[in-house]
Amino acid sequence: MLTGLLAMTVTLMIWSGFFISLRASSQSDLTIADIALIRFVPAALLFGWLCRHKVRHIFQTPKRYLALICWGAGLPYLLLAGYGLHYVPVADGASLIPGILPLLVSGIAVVCFGEPLSPMRRAGLVFIALGVVCFVAKSLAGGQPGMLIGYAILLLASFSWAWFTIAMRVSGLSATEGAAVIAISGCGLLLTGFLSQTMTFNLLSVDSQEVMYHFLVQGVGVGIVSSLCYTLAISRLGAEMSAALGAFTPVLAALMAIPLFSEPLTGQTMIAMALIVIGALTASEVMPIPINKSKIVKKAMR
Repeated sequence: MLTGLLAMTVTLMIWSGFFISLRASSQSDLTIADIALIRFVPAALLFGWLCRHKVRHIFQTPKRYLALICWGAGLPYLLLAGYGLHYVPVADGASLIPGILPLLVSGIAVVCFGEPLSPMRRAGLVFIALGVVCFVAKSLAGGQPGMLIGYAILLLASFSWAWFTIAMRVSGLSATEGAAVIAISGCGLLLTGFLSQTMTFNLLSVDSQEVMYHFLVQGVGVGIVSSLCYTLAISRLGAEMSAALGAFTPVLAALMAIPLFSEPLTGQTMIAMALIVIGALTASEVMPIPINKSKIVKKAMR
């Protein structure tokens, strides 16, 4: 369990940098496709090499799990998160994506797998829902309907990540194998976007220092280190607890955004963040909720 907690701590630091990086890219000439290229190519080279003898095992994994892993943590997720952060501040985006993850993971567990909800978990999920309502109310009160679009996109991104979290847990893939699937699928989709001319790349025309910054955060940090650490945390702590600990991301990201982007924390934002963090921790019940793997394999996603 200690290994899982250490892996999750590293993940939280990198995730905070992830939101900062995406927000910074929205104010530069870099496109989301550029960020994706920086993120997935180095990881694909590394994890592809490490898993070169495990190709058969990876392809023996049920295709529905592979598809959810590719979608939930790969290029589609990155595109959703990136576009969502064009509309909302870092604190909002960092609160919504990892913050409501326990709510979505628990909802999937109940609806699809028949898992029960304890009173403590229910209370935690209510706190999370109230936090989301506070964010929406802030947008409406401020006369910024465009932010509602951002919130909707970020909720979809979190929903995608929730399915990845569960699929990774029940797939039987190791942390390295899961990271390889995410990175290589991302590269394949990027190539498809380039050939079909549906994605724009400006990487070669951007200042090299800016590219290096995103390379360190996205390519090394998110693409390699956090992919490995989060999948390791899921295997050691479970999907529920990993999702709950991820709720600490907005606190770190919001503090980083204050000096970098001059995004002050309003009282309503802090209340919403507090509700989501408290709810996530309460819903996790400190211990991961056991999932009957054989039951899931038989019943899930028929």
